[in-house]
Amino acid sequence: MVRTQIHRGPDGEGVHVFDGGGLGHCRLAVLDLTADGAQPMSSADGTVWIVFNGEIYNFVELRTQLEGLGHHFRSRTDTEVIIEAWRAWGEASVAKLDGMFAFALWDSRKRLLLLARDRTGKKPLYVYEDEHKLVFGSEIKAILAHPDINTREWPEAAAQFLSHGYVPTPHTFYAQIRKVKPSTFEVLEFGKRETREQQYWEFPLGRERRVKTDDDWREVEHEVRRLFFAAVKRRMVADVPVGAFLSGGIDSSLVVAAMAQLSSKPIKTFSIGFEGAPAFDETKYARLVASRYGTDHTEFKVSPESFSLVDKLAWHFDEPFGDSSCIPTYIVSKLTREAGCTVALTGDGGDEVFAGYSRFAAVVAAERVPRMVRRLTGLLAGLADERPGERRPWWRAHRFVSRASRELPERLRAWVSYLSDHELAKHIRAGGAGVPATLALGERYSALSAQARAAGADPVNEALFINARTYLLDDLNVKVDRASMAASLECRSPFLDTKLMEHVFTLPGHAKLRGRSTKVALRRALGDLLLSETANRPKMGFGVPLSAWLKADVSNLDRTTRGMEAWADLQLKRWLSERAA
Repeated sequence: MVRTQIHRGPDGEGVHVFDGGGLGHCRLAVLDLTADGAQPMSSADGTVWIVFNGEIYNFVELRTQLEGLGHHFRSRTDTEVIIEAWRAWGEASVAKLDGMFAFALWDSRKRLLLLARDRTGKKPLYVYEDEHKLVFGSEIKAILAHPDINTREWPEAAAQFLSHGYVPTPHTFYAQIRKVKPSTFEVLEFGKRETREQQYWEFPLGRERRVKTDDDWREVEHEVRRLFFAAVKRRMVADVPVGAFLSGGIDSSLVVAAMAQLSSKPIKTFSIGFEGAPAFDETKYARLVASRYGTDHTEFKVSPESFSLVDKLAWHFDEPFGDSSCIPTYIVSKLTREAGCTVALTGDGGDEVFAGYSRFAAVVAAERVPRMVRRLTGLLAGLADERPGERRPWWRAHRFVSRASRELPERLRAWVSYLSDHELAKHIRAGGAGVPATLALGERYSALSAQARAAGADPVNEALFINARTYLLDDLNVKVDRASMAASLECRSPFLDTKLMEHVFTLPGHAKLRGRSTKVALRRALGDLLLSETANRPKMGFGVPLSAWLKADVSNLDRTTRGMEAWADLQLKRWLSERAA
């Protein structure tokens, strides 16, 4: 089981077996590179054991508190801090941890297993449970390596995947394998048949402060700037080289700017572009930012041949995954690792926290239109051909109008869905399988919307909350974790810092999104760190020019097609063989 995940930790492996179970770990050494940091790690008396993936950014502060309570430490790791925090505070210790983490802790005195996952789900944790056992791992493949696992598929998985591009948490393609929810820990006590689940944190919904006067804005700008620099500084702590991904967009540019001001020597930056597709290539902007901040910059061009990576990435992702930007993410991660960095800071989360996607503006704008008008225009839009794939103003207007008639959660889901509910029902039924009702496909969105509204959140914060618990959790975080860890690289996201997120979620919607102006508070607080060329250009995103690659030439088409066929073959063979069994 451990060796299926050796890419996540090539610096060492260990196993501890005890009465009733065992813990296994493969180590990516980042803090305290000595043998003292090896895992599984135990308390000094051997009663508490842990396996841990991630980083605890406030471990120094917690260590100081624990030393004041009489606790002693044998290593300089954050891992040992988790152990001693558990011994001091029990289950309350999880909420005190600030970072990205997934861990399993065994307390032999209490005969208790604790499984915990960080607030936004940066680090993965999968669990298989039946009447005889509980098996867990950072990736599904570790669980499948166990000799006694029921691999029956979840009947709704295909429909959910074709709608969202992923299977929403807590589900997976496997009926008995689930994801531990973010902001949650689970407890299994020997002698009890089921785990107990508890949520320890939530976004501060419905606590929007007033931001109207110049004094209000000055306070917001000061706090956003202070918290952002603190978040970057804490993520630069490591006993190994730290670099940064630099796309040339606002978020990664701000991370690099802050790192440059906090570092006494040039930082290493890495960017990626696409051959034959200038519309997708941001490297010229990355070079401008690198030049301004004097970074040691490296860039790489991705060609159509990179699609041959689909076999490798299919293995790393364990189940179908619909975000093609995992390809360049893996390549830039591999480039960064080969350049000698074990850790890289990224701009991930900036759009999710500060409302950077245009879909947020569209979703919220529709909220201001009277419901009767929205329904009427939606009916009229349904009579017209949507003409998918075009980018003319008419097409964009049609998309807006056709979605505006829906309630906010369904409106947001429609903007990020791969197939509409109508298309999904048509295709899946044609294939002889059933399809869940629209309510089942969107039930997660509806439940999150109800939670946000009950707490008093305004429409912008409602949309951001839904997005954080869906797209951020199951698409963005999964993509970055699997693609980077496939290259044995640890990625850290300052924008997903707990204190920064909590502060920004208390700001009213207009402080983040005003008309078509996005990231309002971020631009006001940190705009002086941006170049005009990067601050004012349209958002590009981290898309992949698949269409251009496919149209390039026959040889590229052949190579790409072979790669795509191999990927599809791999997925189909797996599910069909399990069904037959």
